[in-house]
Amino acid sequence: MKRQRREPIVLSQMRPLTLFFVLSGCIVVTFALIYGDSVLAFLRKIFSALGPVLAGFVIAYLLNPAVNWMEKRLNKLMAKPLQKHPRLATFPRGCSALITVLLFIGTVVLLVAATSSQVVDGISTAIEHLPDYIETLTAEAEKLLSADNIISEYLNRISENFSATALGAGQIDPVDLTQKLLSVLRSGAAGTLGFIYNVVVGTIIAVYLLASKERFIRQFKQILYAVCKPKTAAWIDNQMTTANSTFGTAVLGKLIDSVIIGLFCFIGISIMQMPYATLIAVIIGVTNVIPYFGPIFGALPCVLLILMENPMKALYFLIFIVALQQFDANILDPRIVGQSIGLPAFWELFACLLGGGLFGIFGLIIGVPAFAVIYGLIRQLVTERLVERVADGEIEPEFLRTTLGVTEPVQQSGLLDDDVDSPYVQHLILLEDIDQPKEGEAAKDES
Repeated sequence: MKRQRREPIVLSQMRPLTLFFVLSGCIVVTFALIYGDSVLAFLRKIFSALGPVLAGFVIAYLLNPAVNWMEKRLNKLMAKPLQKHPRLATFPRGCSALITVLLFIGTVVLLVAATSSQVVDGISTAIEHLPDYIETLTAEAEKLLSADNIISEYLNRISENFSATALGAGQIDPVDLTQKLLSVLRSGAAGTLGFIYNVVVGTIIAVYLLASKERFIRQFKQILYAVCKPKTAAWIDNQMTTANSTFGTAVLGKLIDSVIIGLFCFIGISIMQMPYATLIAVIIGVTNVIPYFGPIFGALPCVLLILMENPMKALYFLIFIVALQQFDANILDPRIVGQSIGLPAFWELFACLLGGGLFGIFGLIIGVPAFAVIYGLIRQLVTERLVERVADGEIEPEFLRTTLGVTEPVQQSGLLDDDVDSPYVQHLILLEDIDQPKEGEAAKDES
């Protein structure tokens, strides 16, 4: 039995608040399309001003599982004092948030202190061996240029073109070059200081968010149910819970996996007596958070660091890191993260490329879990609509199972519900249709 076709909702029948939001949204979208550059600049200023708040949300989200774990332990230890003194009910939460954030800060400071000396040693070693490397490269280049083959001819043409440029003719202004270098250094220093400021202030904000997270969640739900209809608000709340489960499991699982890989890397290169063991382990662990491209980004600078000390050890390290990443990709990562992401390999790579192209390193990190949430929602809605078409008799059940591959029962989202009272599907008619008189009014006018 097919569903009855619902009557369209005209603009004149909409509630004033709904009509206001519809018209305001149209005006805002039109303004954004006309003045796109100004809108983007304004949004950048807003995100820059709210940088500490966004950093606080990220830190609080990542530390929330540790706070929950510690709070449960403190509640068990302080069960009797909490029963005698109800005013201490919020003490375990605040204490857990503070201790977790302090441990987080201590870990970061410890890693920075452990790696800073090795970073300085690596830079000094590179500067010390740089003349030898340049001399070796120059000798090899001269051998290639003096040889009689196609490669030498190609290199000679490049050398002639280079000597004919402004740089080869010595026409570069040293003052202009110095100013450009100082500008780059100044912008880099400003970006670094801004990042440190966001992290420091964001850590303080994270303590408040972790200590009062139920209050903030309750306030958000109050606004959600006040603005939206109950059914719409319930659907949004349900989807956000699902997204939080998928996103949180993927991100936290990847962080745990990266910590374990960093520890395994430190143990392995320490046994092989590699230089800069702590620094390399930190680089490998941090870059392992990035799917697919992280191992490449982490391995290249580490190979160069070891290459300056011992070329053979650099080769051994490259073999070791390839074996370690194979172990991570095929054994460790599936066991920790599991099938929570639910994305095929192609879509994971697609999400990495899209996120990295739009948002850089940050997009590479969150691209896969964010796309997994969107992928799961679209898959649910498509499957639900196909099942509804089977119920209406538009598609045969056998075609749905064999050809389209839908064999599992679908979870109803409520978004595609066509009930009369459903707040999800509303058909707006054209504005000129509003002016057309109804049948009763037309008969009255004719009489």
